[in-house]
Amino acid sequence: MRIGLLKETKPEEFRVALTPEFARELIAAGHAFTVQRGAGVGAGFADEAYAAAGAQVADSAEEVAREADLVLKVKEPIEEEFPLFREGHILFAYLHSETRPKLVDMLLNRRLTAIAFENVRDADGSQPMLRPMSVIAGQQAVFQGMQFLWNHRGGAGVSLVAYPGLDRPIVVVLGAGEAGWHAAQVAASLGALVHVFEIQGKRIRSLWETAPPNVIFRRIHGDRPDTALEEAVLRADMVVNTATIPPQSEHHLIDRSLVRRMKKGSVIVDVTANLRGAVETIDRYTTHADPVWVVDGVVHYAVTNIPGTVARTASRALAMEVFPYLRVLADHGIPEAFRIDPGLLEGVTAMGGLLTWHEAGRFQRRPWVSPQEAASQLWGFEAPGFLANRA
Repeated sequence: MRIGLLKETKPEEFRVALTPEFARELIAAGHAFTVQRGAGVGAGFADEAYAAAGAQVADSAEEVAREADLVLKVKEPIEEEFPLFREGHILFAYLHSETRPKLVDMLLNRRLTAIAFENVRDADGSQPMLRPMSVIAGQQAVFQGMQFLWNHRGGAGVSLVAYPGLDRPIVVVLGAGEAGWHAAQVAASLGALVHVFEIQGKRIRSLWETAPPNVIFRRIHGDRPDTALEEAVLRADMVVNTATIPPQSEHHLIDRSLVRRMKKGSVIVDVTANLRGAVETIDRYTTHADPVWVVDGVVHYAVTNIPGTVARTASRALAMEVFPYLRVLADHGIPEAFRIDPGLLEGVTAMGGLLTWHEAGRFQRRPWVSPQEAASQLWGFEAPGFLANRA
């Protein structure tokens, strides 16, 4: 297969989807690999490293796409990139198409096979390519947010590092998934008293036995107010939200009235960046260049690309997860790769002009079929589904 790796075009996006070491393995297996000049530079991977691995280095995105059967990216294509794609292309990237109708139009009109990193499944139903970015986002959320507690960043002069003889700083984490748990671990390692609120009792039990003593777990019920959550938030120096309540929700874990009563100078970091989701006052996205705004004296941070702050680490972590699936696609092509790995099929957003990601269908009110139904229509084979109860 001919694989093309594009340079990211979004502002402040320095990650690259595959590192030279994995490009070398693909080339050794007989596949052609073309990388756009400068694609890995922001993550510390020079063009020369790809060339030494046997890759062709192309001067333009157009050249990469023209030579490729499969186009590899980190982030979804923006409108300026749409002309790069043609019928028959396989696109492999983070897509998050549920909120991007123009992207969906392009995928359907050009009949691409588009596979979203975030929706590919392991045999146990977990999302392996979402995991590394969730871990890094959770870790970095604490480090990014704590800067705005510092005096020279306009903060209240509070350190998240505990000092002997003083009360511990308090961090509240909403959600104990990968991002939330790693945020909690970082805050706890600094010595903060960490309150973790999670809806799943099973998840709490799985973490509780090995958690540091300065981590306190509380189970919450998303359908009613929670006094313990309110009390913790009012005492918090930082709140890290990783709870994926849908955007524009009528119910919030932290509503505007609670924000008004929070400590002045405290910080809310929203890893999900779901606007008006778990946190009602998270109503905009921010950038690394302009990361925060203030509501009722509380600093709000909603940068949508937190892992981009550590692009080399993030790229290496992502590439480790991407490579096994990319190898299956390259070695076997479509549809055989989907027969071999039904979890890969689960990640398909669109193929053959059919929309196969139910969230895009639901949010955009479009007709959709499951990836398994699409595979049956297009190729006549049956595949098991991971998501038995799609919306």
